[in-house]
Amino acid sequence: MNKKILVIDDEKSLLDTMKLILSKSGYTVMTSSTAMEGLKIIKELDRDISLIITDLALPGGFDGIDILDAVRDLNSDIPVIMITAYGNVETAVKAMQKGAYNFLTKPVNFKVLLQQVTKAIEHASVIQENIRLRNEIKTIRIDRYEMIFVSQSMEKLIETSSELAKTDETVLIIGESGTGKELLARHVLRESNRAGRSFVAFNAAAVNESLMESELFGYKKGAFTGAEKNSPGYIGAAEGGTLFIDEIGDMPLNLQSKLLRFLQSKEYLPVGSAIPVFADVRVIAATNKDLKKEIDKGNFREDLYYRLSVFPLVIPPLRERREDIPVLIRHFVEKLSSQYKKQAVHPDGSIIRDLTRMEWKGNVRELENYIARFILSSGKLPNAPEVSVSQVEEEAPVITFKIGQKTMKELEKEVIAAALRFTDGNKVKAAELLDVSQRTIYRKITEEDI
Repeated sequence: MNKKILVIDDEKSLLDTMKLILSKSGYTVMTSSTAMEGLKIIKELDRDISLIITDLALPGGFDGIDILDAVRDLNSDIPVIMITAYGNVETAVKAMQKGAYNFLTKPVNFKVLLQQVTKAIEHASVIQENIRLRNEIKTIRIDRYEMIFVSQSMEKLIETSSELAKTDETVLIIGESGTGKELLARHVLRESNRAGRSFVAFNAAAVNESLMESELFGYKKGAFTGAEKNSPGYIGAAEGGTLFIDEIGDMPLNLQSKLLRFLQSKEYLPVGSAIPVFADVRVIAATNKDLKKEIDKGNFREDLYYRLSVFPLVIPPLRERREDIPVLIRHFVEKLSSQYKKQAVHPDGSIIRDLTRMEWKGNVRELENYIARFILSSGKLPNAPEVSVSQVEEEAPVITFKIGQKTMKELEKEVIAAALRFTDGNKVKAAELLDVSQRTIYRKITEEDI
């Protein structure tokens, strides 16, 4: 157990008895016969003390209430049990108002004392754990969702998005892969009147096309084989909050029309239902594609594009705001060193200059991954992360096979796996190299267990 308890009482026999009983119960017990001596112990040990048991009436001009005040002045969560021979209601109320955990009278019932000691320590542990969790959650939120920048282009973007957040309009975020589209979406949420409500993220490139409608709009029990109960879908789950649709450029045309209807009327039809459902949901969409080109190709509805792009937010790629790279490097070194429990080693000036000159086609995500390798290699500079499509013929691995040796399905799996290895797991780059959609890459990874 090894919990430390400080007992303060000027009655030596009671002090010795409490020390004996508490010690036998597994506690480490420190004793003091005066408030001044007790205060000295509290200031020296503070966080090491799990509980204080003190007499109310003590010699030397200081009493148990002074002990209680000193604990609170230290902003300490140490519980205090007050003991006195003068068990009047007024004194008890005063002690409890000042934060005493409990109030016991002499002669002390030691069975009750032990019960109260256990409860007080458990109560304090719960409070401390709640504080720790709140601080941890706060840190996680900062680490995951704070946008780090010094550039004027990003400053202007954040100002615009903060103003836009105050409306309830649909938002379209445009940016290359890894620029932080979801981070910007969460910033819009934080600045809006929906802050604190649900934020549901739906990736249109990661969901099988045949399942996308039921995933997005939900379904009714019995709508299809396996639909054993009603499902609200992503839209229903976001009720009252925000739905973030990532990679909306990969959404099939038939679902684009249904999404357009929802954006216009706030009503949608779950799969297997003939009754429209209303949902109070703000939609923030994001894409790394040029939707105007997708419209020309017949892959994206023009009416949906204009409904989404009332207030477009364009995130500049990292190569167009190179002044942000040094501050991002510093941020990622601190963040990842803490995450990996490594000593923070910052790159020197020449390395930072080299990193600032790089293209970073994967943008902030690629830079973070690069710094992660830098941290895990204890400050050794990894190979340059640049992977250019124009370099493929010279650098990409060669796959050879004999006709009839492998099936088309096996070859497909091998090619996708090789492309993912070559691009260091970057699915967007792998899709570009193989000239297939990102959805195809996601689907093959899932189906073939690549």
